[in-house]
Amino acid sequence: MNELQHQMPEEINQLVERCRAHVQKRFNIELDFTSDTLSVLDFFVEEMVKEENNGVCPPGGHPARMNMIHLFAPTFAAYFGAVLTNHFGGRFRHVEKDVSEWRFEFETFLVRFNPVAVAANVIAKTEVKGLDSILHSSAKLMPKLQERFDAAPDVLEDDFFSFCTFFESIQIANDFLTEVSQKDGKPDCSPDGYDRLIGNK
Repeated sequence: MNELQHQMPEEINQLVERCRAHVQKRFNIELDFTSDTLSVLDFFVEEMVKEENNGVCPPGGHPARMNMIHLFAPTFAAYFGAVLTNHFGGRFRHVEKDVSEWRFEFETFLVRFNPVAVAANVIAKTEVKGLDSILHSSAKLMPKLQERFDAAPDVLEDDFFSFCTFFESIQIANDFLTEVSQKDGKPDCSPDGYDRLIGNK
């Protein structure tokens, strides 16, 4: 186990290793927690869905996609969160609860989201009902952050639901909120700070 994995809950570490083993077996590629491996993970998801659908890549929301969410979304979410931890610094919370309550929080800028919801959307290639994949910040910062997202270049429809695209959104949030904090001061990014500033979102 490397230093990164010592920072994460054991349940997450087990799922991370499961994800890495799947990709290693299929492509003989070692997922090394770098952002470059997210394109590999996106490709693996599509290959896995094609196998489930007799070699044909189904459209968003297809039953072959939806049926795989329960089995694989937490596994992919764990690895995605590990990449984010490695790149930005962050932590998982509430992994002892139902996956709809999992949260990932960044330690240097105030953004929280449900990584399982993101993984479910990537598998489904559409928004999955009952899971919130939105990036949440404080009431003060959220309107400014939304304006920054609205100003970003459009993403091709086929690429929208992908780990790479979501990572890019997080990079935008990091850059923008870091700039804001240099002017307004760094917000409290402790667990208590998140709960106070964002609540249960």
